[in-house]
Amino acid sequence: MKLLDLIIWAQSYGKKTTMNTTGGASVMGSYPFPRNGIIEIDYEFILIFKKPGQSHNVTKEMKSASILTKEEWKEYFSGHWYFNGQRQDKHLAMFPEELPKRLIKMFTFVGDTVLDPFLGSGTSSLAAKNLNRNSIGYEINKDFLPLIKDKIGIGKPALFNNLNLDITKQNLPKTNWVQEIKKLPYIFKDPLRFDKKVDPRKLKFGSKINQASSVKVNYYSIKNVLSPEKLFLNNGITIKLIGVKENPEKKSEAIEFLRKKTKGQRLTMKYDKVKYDSNNNLMCYLYLENKTFINAHLIKQGLTNVDTSMEYRYKLKFLQYFKEQKDGQRMALE
Repeated sequence: MKLLDLIIWAQSYGKKTTMNTTGGASVMGSYPFPRNGIIEIDYEFILIFKKPGQSHNVTKEMKSASILTKEEWKEYFSGHWYFNGQRQDKHLAMFPEELPKRLIKMFTFVGDTVLDPFLGSGTSSLAAKNLNRNSIGYEINKDFLPLIKDKIGIGKPALFNNLNLDITKQNLPKTNWVQEIKKLPYIFKDPLRFDKKVDPRKLKFGSKINQASSVKVNYYSIKNVLSPEKLFLNNGITIKLIGVKENPEKKSEAIEFLRKKTKGQRLTMKYDKVKYDSNNNLMCYLYLENKTFINAHLIKQGLTNVDTSMEYRYKLKFLQYFKEQKDGQRMALE
């Protein structure tokens, strides 16, 4: 099943989920005093799911008999519905006929069959009958049967000559489910046996929950390379690469490296304690979208020197990269 959409049904009265008090009060919480009041929930979510697979063929006659008016279409296929709920006098979860009526007209044709796995008082079957649809309903509470019969019109043949009703009591087999489960080809057994009190947000799996990875990342592109240290971004900001110091002998080579490396690439920035230099240039660590660390690559390639005029997070690491690069050059000459 795939969730397609949802509708918010707002009610003036009826099923208000926070207003059923044991003491008969009409308000809940710390009334009339502040802080601990409880919001009256006078709306419900209607989730729209779609079953995968091929739909059955529909005849022209069925289509013609199932047409919605323009007004119905605009009202039904709206994200918010406004009509009253049902007073809960005979059942704990009754809803008005208008609710299944809209859904049945939206998603079925005349002659189709509507399934309600939790029939309750029988409202969905009533709506289906009135819209010339068939219906099947399941209800495990036999005490609701008189209510269902009364609602859909059993005992009133003069009014419903075309109504065919079949009530079947399902005889459930006596099954030892523990033994049946053992027969399955695969049974999951948790070797770790996690403590149920563990906060899942503190566990580290393949995907992170409520962590920095869910924060929106801003991407930029390079409009112009001003020097091995400074670059001009597409948003009009000049940035200075932290830890990078221009090597006059390698200046042109470093600029060409930056142009080729960043051409057509999306980049992100990270910052250190000092965010701006004396010329108000934004100081940052620059990364390609694939996590390539531009500052470090300039130093590793021997294209720039290391800036030692200030303290920053990767200073020791950059100095190590610089030393390794120089050592590699000397060994190559020897």
